Amino acid sequence: MAGVKITGFLGTAPKVSPELLPNTAAQVARNCKLYSGDLIPYPQPVVIANTGRTGTIKTLFVLRDPTTDAKKWLSWATNVDIAVASKTDRDEQRFYYSGDGAPKVSNYALATTGAAPYPVGYYDLGLPVPPDATVLTTVAATFTSKTTSTFARDAGNTATVVTSTAHGLRTGSLVSLSGFTFRSGTYNQAGTTTITVTITAHGLSNGASVTLDFTSGAAVDGTFPISNVATDTFDITVSTAATTSGNVNLDIRSFNATNVECTVVNATTFTYFSPGPQVATTSFTTAKVDLGGLTQARSYVFTWFTPWDEESIASKPSDNLYIKEGVTVTVSNIPTAKPTGNNFVRGVRLYRTLASASGTEYFRLATLWFPTALTNVQRTSSVSRVTLVFPHNLSVNDRFKISGCTVASFDITGGIVTSVIDDLTFEYAQAAGDVGSTAVAAGTMYHDVSENPPTTAARYWGDGSYDFVDDFDSRALFDILGTDDYDAPPADLQGLTAIQNNILCGFVGNTMYFSEPGLPHAWPAKYATPVEYNIVGIGAISGSVLVTTEAYPYLVSGSDPANGMSTARIDANFPCLNKDSMVTMGYGIIYSTHDGLAVYSPNSGVNIITRLLYNRDTWQAAIDPTTVVAEYYGDNYFASHSTGAFVFEQDAKVGGFFVDCDYSFSASYYDPIDGVVYYVSGVNGDIYQWDDRDQPATTQRWKSKVIVTKDMINLGAARVIADYSATSTVWDEETRTWLADTDNWDLPNELTFRMWVDKDLLFTTTVNDTDTFRLPTGYRTDTFEFELEGNIRVRALHLAETPTALREV
Repeated sequence: MAGVKITGFLGTAPKVSPELLPNTAAQVARNCKLYSGDLIPYPQPVVIANTGRTGTIKTLFVLRDPTTDAKKWLSWATNVDIAVASKTDRDEQRFYYSGDGAPKVSNYALATTGAAPYPVGYYDLGLPVPPDATVLTTVAATFTSKTTSTFARDAGNTATVVTSTAHGLRTGSLVSLSGFTFRSGTYNQAGTTTITVTITAHGLSNGASVTLDFTSGAAVDGTFPISNVATDTFDITVSTAATTSGNVNLDIRSFNATNVECTVVNATTFTYFSPGPQVATTSFTTAKVDLGGLTQARSYVFTWFTPWDEESIASKPSDNLYIKEGVTVTVSNIPTAKPTGNNFVRGVRLYRTLASASGTEYFRLATLWFPTALTNVQRTSSVSRVTLVFPHNLSVNDRFKISGCTVASFDITGGIVTSVIDDLTFEYAQAAGDVGSTAVAAGTMYHDVSENPPTTAARYWGDGSYDFVDDFDSRALFDILGTDDYDAPPADLQGLTAIQNNILCGFVGNTMYFSEPGLPHAWPAKYATPVEYNIVGIGAISGSVLVTTEAYPYLVSGSDPANGMSTARIDANFPCLNKDSMVTMGYGIIYSTHDGLAVYSPNSGVNIITRLLYNRDTWQAAIDPTTVVAEYYGDNYFASHSTGAFVFEQDAKVGGFFVDCDYSFSASYYDPIDGVVYYVSGVNGDIYQWDDRDQPATTQRWKSKVIVTKDMINLGAARVIADYSATSTVWDEETRTWLADTDNWDLPNELTFRMWVDKDLLFTTTVNDTDTFRLPTGYRTDTFEFELEGNIRVRALHLAETPTALREV
């Protein structure tokens, strides 16, 4: 006898006529999970928080309290795109976003300052260019020739010169020495081949080779080894015996040098390489010491700098100085506070020109942090701890100064950081009494900007002067200015997305923009990449970027914009109708288009993933595709639109499972930490958790295809296999009075069964167990439809002409 058994329930496929649907496909599938083949009702969404924002919310995002791990919800009334460019410290949780005015950057501390709605605080993404009016001024010190006091040379050809006043040189300076000529004396030859030379304190040693110029008498000039050295005399040997005497000059011109590199010993002493005889320290007061090298043009620039290591384009250069290397320059007109605007600038970097192998470049001299005010102090066991208004930018062993503190015992000059607690707080040793945590209204911390702290004398920038004295060793400058192209992102940038190699990208109109790898604030305009059509949305996948437009999608690839980003049009005219419909799934990126849901996969290109379920007519009749807003959830595409919501799950065998839902939303967020989808619906700011299995089940509804039997029959018996014993865990046994229209009671373990015959509703009943129940008699037909509605899991539906026949189904 004829019977019907329905298991392995499927979703809807409106593209197919109800009579031609697969056997277990549905005309109606609402609020049910189909992954197991059973009908499993979704739990009712539950309110878990409120954004503090009223009106329609378009974007939802979450941060976590670093201490309690509690969620802090961020929301916007506009379509905002949020990117985390790289893994940041959990305490900071820095993120970048576009769509709320100019692109911005924020973190947990900034975003959650004060009361909701969040975010509250942020900085503009990208740094301002120093204004043309802010140009550094420079004054070069005058280097005057120094007069020698003594000279010497050791056996290793290292000459030592002492000047009569401070020489003003530094190790590595090029020097030129002149004025070393001759030392005068007398000689005597008494009928032998030995000549005795007398020169007061000549400083020579036995075996030295000297050049002598005999200016009177019969002796012949030459270069001779010396012997029998005494303080004021030495002997030389000549080839011919004679008797003669006269005046003689000792040649010391070998101490003259041009453009030799010196090594500073102290303020009046330096050494340099000088081949020649070994000479003890000898007085000589007429030689001169000058700076060597070429006279070159030198200029200075500065950049804005933040505690996040963000650096701006450089200022206009200062006027050229035409000086030699080694001349001390005082740099003035350095900014002493951040530029106008909402930025995180807390200092500047100073650069100077220097010739390199590739030409003249700007090399970094120093990072100059603005002095920072104190807000709190405390001391325990001679360990002082201070907290600042802005980041201190210090490391362990850095040197600093604190002055003017409300609690004067915390003032210190030459303090050394012993521990960094966080960005705002550090510790240092200080022999003084204990002080409990105390808020302070005054006190300033200054950074040491000397060349090699702590070995060089401290220079606390901003402590009395904001000038910078450049007497640094140019040989120790290595970092070349590289921010010439670090433009801020366009103010109207949309679609901010993090892609491979820590690159951010976004778009304006039909043009893609890219940041420098690892530098979210730097967006060189030269990296702009146009496509043919206006861009709607972008998504990262498999190391590339899918760019959806008002017409064809594009694939943009590359690991560094500096090397060029390749752009390839995908010849499938599937425009994206709403960027909020774009969701990256495990197998591709899905988005809403005219004919259904399109999917881009690196393996198969772009296709309509719902093509077996919907065509253009049925898709647009059921859904306004321009209003689709979607979220990833457990390999499902969870979407809302202007008239409802749906869940789509890919399945290659049956074309996918498509289920409608009662719960629409305007914004959603998938939390990858707890694997949960949250959404906002309505205008009161409530945040709902989706699919919380601890909540009571919602009412599901599933209606079969139009089943056409071979013969005209009268189905007279049915049975629904379901989990009737399931109970809600929402309420404990309590004696209370509840308002039935607002509260969730323990749910009845029953289903509503409906049967259509010849497309007319014939029978409705309530089912609360697996027992067989009777169906109407007195008809015969070959066209049936069945519907199940309820909030329990359904495993199968059996129907037959008689109860006996039902056993065989």
